[in-house]
Amino acid sequence: MPLTINLKPREKLILNGVVIENSGPVAKILIHTNAALLREKDIIAEDKANTPARRIYFAIQCQYLFAGKADQFFGQIDRLLAEYRQAKPEAAGVVADIRRLLDEDQFYRALKSAKQLIQLEEGAIATNPSAASAGVTLDPGPGVTLPPAHKL
Repeated sequence: MPLTINLKPREKLILNGVVIENSGPVAKILIHTNAALLREKDIIAEDKANTPARRIYFAIQCQYLFAGKADQFFGQIDRLLAEYRQAKPEAAGVVADIRRLLDEDQFYRALKSAKQLIQLEEGAIATNPSAASAGVTLDPGPGVTLPPAHKL
């Protein structure tokens, strides 16, 4: 059974690394095969990956959408997850779930779990604004360059 996507006017999605925009009225798209697909509302642009949890999400998103660059992302994702787990032990269960899903090549589900880290982080920032600059400072690491984010 195909996946049905309804796109509102001007709504965008990324399908296997290609940005698609609906230029007309509501469009109904049927996807008949497996594909890496993210709707605009689920995409984090590189410049918005400005917290540890968002960097994890962004790296997984890149792995999912640009599968041909797997070697580049897996090491980075592992390092980001390990650093996050060390800095935020209370998130160890979510981090373990993300790692398991990645090991099973369930990237979309791993993204959904990574959203939990973002929600936890946003909750911490809402109750303690100084938490935005405290804790983990994650950088991509030496020799790791992320592909340019698609401008949505």
